[in-house]
Amino acid sequence: MRRTSQILLSLILLCITAFAHADDKVSVRYLPGYPLPGQSSERVDVRVERTGHSAKAGEQDVDRFFDLVRATLSEYRIDRDWQIAVPDAPSIEISIDLNGHQLRLVSAHIPVERSANLVVTERGIEALNRRARGAVLSEQSEEFRRHRMAFDRLLELTLERTRARLSAAF
Repeated sequence: MRRTSQILLSLILLCITAFAHADDKVSVRYLPGYPLPGQSSERVDVRVERTGHSAKAGEQDVDRFFDLVRATLSEYRIDRDWQIAVPDAPSIEISIDLNGHQLRLVSAHIPVERSANLVVTERGIEALNRRARGAVLSEQSEEFRRHRMAFDRLLELTLERTRARLSAAF
């Protein structure tokens, strides 16, 4: 009986270890939207991937990156997919895979709001018409604002990580 318990415990620990060492990934894709006639379009993909795990978690930059991604998801209570895409408009997609748990966040707000007079809300694209962007966004649901802030933070973290790796390469 004792031997069976030891074998069972060993199998459980092996499963937990295998699960904890799953590959983690954050992918960012820029989707150009519907191309205008006679114009080229461009799609850009960036991916940060961690395979294995550091024996001293948090000591390597990639471990800190994934700790910050996990903290951002926790802080903004993001636990399911979210999408604010506008038909034919450019958008950005962030796909996250942490320990086998996958999330997909898609938004058009960053490329669309390059125009100073536009804002992306829960209902789609709206003209500001002399209203302050912050005032319009404050009228949106708390869930929408949380997802949008988490999206911005995750994009920022990924771009910082990409810049750090590329600058170290040159």
